[in-house]
Amino acid sequence: MKAASLSLLFFLLLLFPISSAKAVTMPFGGLSTFSVPCTCSGNLAVWFTPLFLGGPAIVSGFITYSPYSTFEYSNYMAGIPSVWHLGSYLPGVQACYVYVGVACVPFPTIGLMTQVGTSLPSF
Repeated sequence: MKAASLSLLFFLLLLFPISSAKAVTMPFGGLSTFSVPCTCSGNLAVWFTPLFLGGPAIVSGFITYSPYSTFEYSNYMAGIPSVWHLGSYLPGVQACYVYVGVACVPFPTIGLMTQVGTSLPSF
């Protein structure tokens, strides 16, 4: 009986592995100034100035917007210039690839947006 229980437990652990790795999202906010299309991956690298990353420092940089994995709230204007963005991102995720010659190369970004809300344009 004990061997059968251990065998069943082992089989269930193979089917449903226990994962301790959780993706940690970070907050961000800022005004988008321009964007670069990721021609290989179908995403959009958005440049923010200023870019607030949840701390006292204010920087500028690209964060990737993906229509496949970013959940949009509010006005659905992600990547449009002169629009304020607020959301969360996965730091260090490389999701923007562009064609250079005949090959795809990574376009460096801070991370990948997981969710974002936008304002109306401030022209």
